[in-house]
Amino acid sequence: MINMIRNSLLLIKPIVDEYIIVETLSRMGIPDIQNKKLYQTCHLFKQFDCTYLAHFKQLFKFATAKNGMPGFGNVSEEDLIRRDSIAIRLANWHLIQILNPEIIGKDTCKIFCVPHAHKHEWQLIQKINVNNLFNLM
Repeated sequence: MINMIRNSLLLIKPIVDEYIIVETLSRMGIPDIQNKKLYQTCHLFKQFDCTYLAHFKQLFKFATAKNGMPGFGNVSEEDLIRRDSIAIRLANWHLIQILNPEIIGKDTCKIFCVPHAHKHEWQLIQKINVNNLFNLM
């Protein structure tokens, strides 16, 4: 069972234009090297005038299923390690500032990032459309 605080959305402050962060996140995730497909892991999520970095599974909690029922997030510790590793990389690249670093775990993992120059060679796949999430405002 994952600690609820650990499973919180990661509060961030963009240091650059958010478009740059969103575009960079679209190239970071789980690759299928053979078929040149990349499954995006994290997304920016804006709510209550705050910006968060979240694993796509965390965002399912804000979604509504086709049957009208609320979504669920089946988030694993591995998912959070991946999110944290992406956040650390974005911070190291001076794209974001992490505002609640106390929820970041100690473990990290390697993150695959399609170079910008090669992005046209890959199919970039999102598992969730953040523009369609339930807006709490």
